Amino acid sequence: MNVVVVPPGRDLIEEVISHLKEKEMDFSSSLVIFPGKRPPHFLRKGLAKEIGSSFIPPVTLSIDEFIDFICEKFGLLKKLETIDAVALLYDIHKHSPKPLGGTGFLSPDSFFPLGMKIYRDIEELAIEGVPSHKLRGIEAYITEGIPKHTEERLQSLSYFYEEFYKKAESLGFSIRSKRYQLAAEQVEQAGLERYDRIIFAGFFALTHAEKALFRKLLSHDNTVFLFQQGVGLSEKLKEFGIPPEPAVTEVSEPDIHFYSSPDSHGQVLALGKVLDTRVEAGNSLDENTVIVLPTSDTLFPLLRQGLSNITEDSYNVSMGYPLSRTPVFGFLNSLMELVTSMDGDRIYIPDYLKFVLHPYTKNIYFHRNSETTRILFHTLEDELLRHKARTFTTLEEIEGSKTLFREVKEKLPTGKKEATEERLREHLKEIHRITLGNFLSFENVGEFARNGIDILVFLFNQSPAKLHPLFHPFSESLIAALDVLPRSLMKEISFKDRSSYFFFLRKYIATCHTPFPGTPLKGLQVLGSLETRNLKFKSVFVLDANEDVLPETKKEETLIPFRAREILGLPTYFDRDKLTAYYFDTLLKGAKDVHLFFIENDKTERSRYVEKLLWARQKRDKTTDVRRYIRPIQYQVNLVNKNPEPIVKTGDAVAFLKEFTFSATALDRYLACPLKFYYASVLGLRPKEEISGDIERDELGNFIHAVLRDYFSEIKHKPLKETDMNLARMDALVENHFANRYGADSSGALYLLKRQVKRHLGEFLEAYCVPLVNENSIAILACEEKINVRVNAFNLAGRIDRIEKRNGKIVIVDYKTGANQAYLKIDLKKLKMDRRESWEQAIGSLQLPFYIMLYSEKEKIRIEELEALFLFLGRSKIGKEIELPLFNGASPDEVYAPLKTVILKLLQEIIDPSVPFGPAIDLKRTCPACDYQTICGTQWILR
Repeated sequence: MNVVVVPPGRDLIEEVISHLKEKEMDFSSSLVIFPGKRPPHFLRKGLAKEIGSSFIPPVTLSIDEFIDFICEKFGLLKKLETIDAVALLYDIHKHSPKPLGGTGFLSPDSFFPLGMKIYRDIEELAIEGVPSHKLRGIEAYITEGIPKHTEERLQSLSYFYEEFYKKAESLGFSIRSKRYQLAAEQVEQAGLERYDRIIFAGFFALTHAEKALFRKLLSHDNTVFLFQQGVGLSEKLKEFGIPPEPAVTEVSEPDIHFYSSPDSHGQVLALGKVLDTRVEAGNSLDENTVIVLPTSDTLFPLLRQGLSNITEDSYNVSMGYPLSRTPVFGFLNSLMELVTSMDGDRIYIPDYLKFVLHPYTKNIYFHRNSETTRILFHTLEDELLRHKARTFTTLEEIEGSKTLFREVKEKLPTGKKEATEERLREHLKEIHRITLGNFLSFENVGEFARNGIDILVFLFNQSPAKLHPLFHPFSESLIAALDVLPRSLMKEISFKDRSSYFFFLRKYIATCHTPFPGTPLKGLQVLGSLETRNLKFKSVFVLDANEDVLPETKKEETLIPFRAREILGLPTYFDRDKLTAYYFDTLLKGAKDVHLFFIENDKTERSRYVEKLLWARQKRDKTTDVRRYIRPIQYQVNLVNKNPEPIVKTGDAVAFLKEFTFSATALDRYLACPLKFYYASVLGLRPKEEISGDIERDELGNFIHAVLRDYFSEIKHKPLKETDMNLARMDALVENHFANRYGADSSGALYLLKRQVKRHLGEFLEAYCVPLVNENSIAILACEEKINVRVNAFNLAGRIDRIEKRNGKIVIVDYKTGANQAYLKIDLKKLKMDRRESWEQAIGSLQLPFYIMLYSEKEKIRIEELEALFLFLGRSKIGKEIELPLFNGASPDEVYAPLKTVILKLLQEIIDPSVPFGPAIDLKRTCPACDYQTICGTQWILR
């Protein structure tokens, strides 16, 4: 019997070479079959190294290619794509007397994920030789009973199992499982006798069909089976019916190093340091060195950080990367999100900006240059931000803007004669047409996919996206995946709405990967776990050696319960774990040095394989101290939280401040934190505004202020009566302002907000204003009065919401749309004029005393004749209690005098060059809500 068990540590590729038949440098009479596609590359390279001259290589195939090779002899050429299989299953599902899931999966998009599971399950059943009647009667085998819904699911699966293969074969399709069955049955008639030597190398877990095929070839004199000794192989050989020859079990153990990191980036950086040390010591990183990535999540951190000191042509990547995670699909996804969020022909502005500011979109060429388009879209962003509470617009409104293209032209460098306003307008229309337009109109899946391809081709030809790293493989993979759909059985399927097409595409792309080719075989090898099968490396580096990753123990994507899988003889996650353990074992036994990196924190633990290796070390050294074998990866991070450094005032800054016009807001800002005042008022820094889709508090406050201004402006300079509090007039003003700001068609959240504002302002009139005018003599003197005065050589300015005469006294009123008065209160008991730190603690806001100063200076009126108060319109209960007076019955001079002193001292302090801009006294109170905490480095306070 031609069965060889290759000793652990021996190179399987070298063993294969030793069994090849050769005649005058011609190895084509030998046929070699591996489990995967990567070992043939190493076989040819190994031969070239051994021979040192040109030669005709052996025929090398993966097992899938070998099966196809046999089936081609019998005319099975029309392969069934997975997407076609799902289409056939959907058709069967629609006509099923008892559809799986009832009415829950009757649309193609909702059925797709379920169809993928069904296809995987029935293919597994077929390739493992499980007859449909056994699946149909599975409940008879399960003595403990199964839930009713599970039984019905298995019955439905048996219906798909029977009907699918009938339908596929009637259409002339060749299905993978059936090709395996045919190959197992007809292998002796496949003409393999023309090969002097057939070698099956490196197999471990075989399907039922593969076992049948192997058994038929075992007796052939020209066939050799090479198995590599490893954990669990003896058990598998018994299953195959192969009595193995005794194998040498002694092997030199590799030198194993363990590295523990608190996170993924730590292990990548540690690996980078190990590799750098090797290079510095003169050791080359050639194809005998491999970095194993059990998960693709670590690929790009590795390439950008771990291998940053190694040139790209010095390493080689071979693994699949999820297509759904590529920036190219991210571009399409942002476009789909935009279209999905549309309300008729109105586009949702936040999603529109997200799409046009995507790096691929905003760099589309205008006359072979990207700068113009970038300026166009950022100017458009600024224009939309001017009305940021408006969340919807139309393409016609954007394209028909009277100011946008003029502003863009003004911002462009001089000499760009081609950038006329009309050409810029046409450029924007063209981008809208090719991107949005292609995803707005299509008849079926096929046309939808072709439109997606058109968008990507346009991006390739009309933007610098193709210059971005990895754009070519990512875009080619995405186009190839889309190109399958117009040629598939899904092409004629139509959905009721566009969002269903997008849902379907996301689910479909989630099944696709972009391959890194892995050739030529030179330099450091970066491989996925499966790509290391049958290969030997001197140095092995394994990242993410953690449980749930190595082995991957996530829930199986199957409709068949675990107990049923056991009875039917289907592989379970136990078998998958054994497969991982076997290949991990053979990889390590072939190496001289092994480096295992893993993450250890409160959520992640070491892989069971790492634990086993550590336990072996502990037993050998008779110790319970496992940490002695593990090298912890530590960061040199300074975790000291420093307070912001003061900023010294320059001469220019002092000169600027002496001419600065101070407002109450600026003074409050300085009182809370001089650094905050410096960033906002001296440097003029502002946080970037964004359109969130919601009306923010400031915007709502501005809206209500505008409504109240217009309402009370109409009844100024006369004694107010109850009849002046007109609810209908207030409602009409709210309607007009909403229409002007947010458009006439306010729906959804805007409609609800409008109703809430109407109700609340109505309560304000009825519960506060009516009792106020009935109980007092009231006359409105001014609304939103702007005042500019000069006090002690300082420019002061403010805008007072309302000034009224109440019972002979002038009352300054400031509206607050919030409800919390704590941050505005003044506690004079805490105010100590000789203790500067007490000012911030005692004074919530200087706004009311500042307004009194402005008004008294302008009108030359005594303080005793004035009062000032806040009106808290955001209170849930409206009444007299919404007032927060400044004096509140106390002597005006007693209250105002110390506050005026504080104001004047603060102004003097601001322009004093000897007093730097320092941080807030109470960082915990001030910093968490500050817009400038990133500049100061005080984010730690919030945590």
